[in-house]
Amino acid sequence: MRPSWLSFLVAFGFVVCWSSGFVGGRLATEAETPVLALFAWRFLLASLLVGLWWRWRWSGPLAHRDVLREMAVGSLTMGGYLLGVILAIEQGVSTGVTALITALQPLLAAALAGRWLGERLAPRGWVGMMVAMLGVVVYVVDDIEHGGSAPLWAYVLPLGSVVAVTLGSLLSVRWATTMPLSATLATQLLAATGIFTLAALIDGRGALPFPNGPLSITAIGWLVVLSSLGGYGFFVASLRRFGVTPTSALVYLTPAVTLLWAAAMFGERPSIQGIVGMGIAIAGAGLAMRGALCSDPIPLCKGHC
Repeated sequence: MRPSWLSFLVAFGFVVCWSSGFVGGRLATEAETPVLALFAWRFLLASLLVGLWWRWRWSGPLAHRDVLREMAVGSLTMGGYLLGVILAIEQGVSTGVTALITALQPLLAAALAGRWLGERLAPRGWVGMMVAMLGVVVYVVDDIEHGGSAPLWAYVLPLGSVVAVTLGSLLSVRWATTMPLSATLATQLLAATGIFTLAALIDGRGALPFPNGPLSITAIGWLVVLSSLGGYGFFVASLRRFGVTPTSALVYLTPAVTLLWAAAMFGERPSIQGIVGMGIAIAGAGLAMRGALCSDPIPLCKGHC
């Protein structure tokens, strides 16, 4: 497969599967099982599946330092990130708004990556990110003004997710362990299992009920296959192939895909102002991506930069 096509498939898979996590979170909040307990079991099942894949494909020893580093990354990019997302949705923040707020991550990632990793973003990339941020603000204000049921403080929870996934992304690239992808995913998923197990035990006062009921089983299947294996598999692959800044720029495309999921499955439809905000965010994302991805050794926009 030509490198340019492989780059496109990695980027496309990341956007689609990453957006599925927000929909899976909404499904989980409607399931029979408490949402934090469901996520703990989800991550445990995913880590076991990926662990078996790792042992089947590659059974060599792992350096203890690499394992600890990947666990720290997983605690942030999976555990901390999704904990903020799920709590926000549980408090009534809509799926689309949650996805759009977390799409502010590229701004923080680009600001830190330049200093920490030497990944420089072109001026047009910064302009695009600022335009996208304006679109996020328009969308969130529209949600608040048109009957959003969430308290104002709940909109801060996705911002905590932004900080967590950005720090995790930076650490992942800075440490750059030599672990195979399967071992990396298994380790990170296991770390997220610990985060959500602790949160579920606190929320359930020591109880961790096993998922039961059709909605719980559906949510578990959706989250394990699309969000855990697909989303984080493509996330790690994208970080390794493109770096922090281009991967973060791709995040700007996930709210539009999430909005399509949410409209089809839950009937969440924004007003005209919300659609305008989403359009502004997407336009800014396109500009930001040209500034970020065209600087990649194997750019997606090859020949058009």
